[in-house]
Amino acid sequence: MRKFIFSALLLLSACAPSSDNEFNGYVEGEYVYISPYTSGILDEIFVSKGQKIDIGDDLFAIDNEIWSANLVQAQNELDKAYANLANLSKGKRKQELEVIIKQKAQADALLENAEKEYKRAKNLVKTNIVSKSDYDKKTADYQSAKEKVAELEASLESAKLSAREDELKAAQNDIEIAKQNLIKIKKQAENNLVKSKVGGQVEDVYFRLGEFVPNGNPVVAILPPENVKIRFFVPQKILPKIKLNMPLSINCDGCRMPLEAKVSFISTQSEFTPPVIYSVESREKLVYMIEAVFADKKQNLHPGQPVTIRIDRHDQMGH
Repeated sequence: MRKFIFSALLLLSACAPSSDNEFNGYVEGEYVYISPYTSGILDEIFVSKGQKIDIGDDLFAIDNEIWSANLVQAQNELDKAYANLANLSKGKRKQELEVIIKQKAQADALLENAEKEYKRAKNLVKTNIVSKSDYDKKTADYQSAKEKVAELEASLESAKLSAREDELKAAQNDIEIAKQNLIKIKKQAENNLVKSKVGGQVEDVYFRLGEFVPNGNPVVAILPPENVKIRFFVPQKILPKIKLNMPLSINCDGCRMPLEAKVSFISTQSEFTPPVIYSVESREKLVYMIEAVFADKKQNLHPGQPVTIRIDRHDQMGH
């Protein structure tokens, strides 16, 4: 209980103005927490705590080997789809055509022989030298030989042509599917090599190499200089005089001269809730949070550092 009361007194003393235009406050930092696109093993970490980084710098990589293998597989699937379309777009290969041509030459020879036997039997059956059954067999052999030649002629013509239109369209669709899959895998692989979208200082690294990073867990925390701000509190009687973009002077221990800042946020909520029945004393305890940003975004002040904020009386009067 004593600790709570002591902490509360410290907060009130820190928020209490030393005058109507001078207030105590502190530096606040809003960190950017960088998480991987998917869960996995942390294979590489390119930054360390306290390091200064720029936009586009590599931060860390998740499951490098797996995504490299996925990329190779996706590229192979696309190459296979292209090869299939190329194969369907032209006729049979030379070796296959040569086989069909040889088969047709053999069939032509058989047809020629069958035709001779048929004509001979046709003449002899009239003189009863050849029986009717023998003649019928010669006729059937001749017809069969003609059909075989016709079949091989059709096969040869078909072999010289490309695949049917529906087969070609299906092959083209396979290429588009393989393309989209490769794009997706490339994007996922790029996302798992995480690059920084902000510049600033690496404030912390939460995982070590080889550790499993669950999806959504930050690996790196970064503090961009533009996310460093001043936070202080003013009583309600001063609040109406505080305006957005109002210039402020910031002093700190070790600062050789005041730093320039401007008001960026004015809270609408009080930081202290008085009793239901208001009194003059309770109203005076109401304070409102004010935030300000530095005019020079590269001011080297650290989160938690105490500062003194001064509001020019001239600005308060609105002149």
